[in-house]
Amino acid sequence: MQEKKVILAPNAFKGSLTATDFCRIVAEELQSAGYCPVCLPMCDGGDGTAGILACYRHALPQTCLTVDALGREHRATFYTDGNTALVDLAACCGLKHLKPAEYDVMNANTAGLGKVLLEIVHQGITKIILGVGGSASIDGGTGALEEMGMNIRKAPTPYRNHLIEIKEIDTTNLKKNFKDTEILLLCDVTNPLCGKNGAAAVFGPQKGATPSQTGLLENHLRNYATLLTPHARAIDPLTVEGGGAAGGIAAAFSSLLGAKLVSGADYCLQISGFGQWIHEAGFVITGEGKLDSQSLQGKLPGVIASRCNEAKIPVVAIAGCAELPLPGFQNVYTLMQYASSLEDSIRHPEPYLRRACYDLIREIPKIL
Repeated sequence: MQEKKVILAPNAFKGSLTATDFCRIVAEELQSAGYCPVCLPMCDGGDGTAGILACYRHALPQTCLTVDALGREHRATFYTDGNTALVDLAACCGLKHLKPAEYDVMNANTAGLGKVLLEIVHQGITKIILGVGGSASIDGGTGALEEMGMNIRKAPTPYRNHLIEIKEIDTTNLKKNFKDTEILLLCDVTNPLCGKNGAAAVFGPQKGATPSQTGLLENHLRNYATLLTPHARAIDPLTVEGGGAAGGIAAAFSSLLGAKLVSGADYCLQISGFGQWIHEAGFVITGEGKLDSQSLQGKLPGVIASRCNEAKIPVVAIAGCAELPLPGFQNVYTLMQYASSLEDSIRHPEPYLRRACYDLIREIPKIL
């Protein structure tokens, strides 16, 4: 059976299928065909990251009262493992809490995350591992930072996004509250805070920003960077690699609190033991809701394909949909090949995933 061991290392299919459910379904099909699946559900810093890491670390769940990106109360789950907390920004104030009609970059903010982080610090926890994907706002983290202790002075404005008309910041209480706290930010992008590849230009339209709002936010982010600089730890917010993640929160946390930015995919591969398992397996299956050229630029499937190619291990992907060709994979299967529509594949992924497995299993001997 040694030569028939197969690693399952998928990301979640956003809004459709969890990484754990993917592993369960594919493992059942592989076992029925005589293969030995090794289930390693993955994450890359997006929604669900904390829960996946909690499984590997045997961390315990807690809930905390907080608010979504528009200020509505709800309870968010985070996880604790001794002196470490695992948190998803998306669980606190992510896009998943909003209907598409509610996307509003002028009023969405990250205050909900700040409330949870302050609660964690009040518990005496000194290390926070934060997945920053899936955010609903472009506020430079101002909402969170204000809840965490930063004083913000701004001109009168009807908007909840503090970035609009911000004039001055005082970080004294913020730094006092988090002086003994180590923060690790897990993300899957390398976009800077500003510019054509920055937070507003790239992620603004995904969060409902119009072209004029995108330009306005870009200008305010540049002004914000100027305000951050005198308080920064010898770090230029504009040059932080990945600083544009989560609407600029990465640049602010890095410069003000010394937060370290790392690849969420690399971190998950490390904590899951993927590097050790890969040498015991003859085959790897990964997956994600959508695969395209961006999947090869720091996102989980691309990172796994790169690792497998270096180790000369065959790797295939199963996705909800894909833009082909995708170099690095021996084959790519999509649920859309079998579903009647994209909506059908999202709402009822299991039967289509099983059909993809059936076709994949027939091809494994050729791929090996």
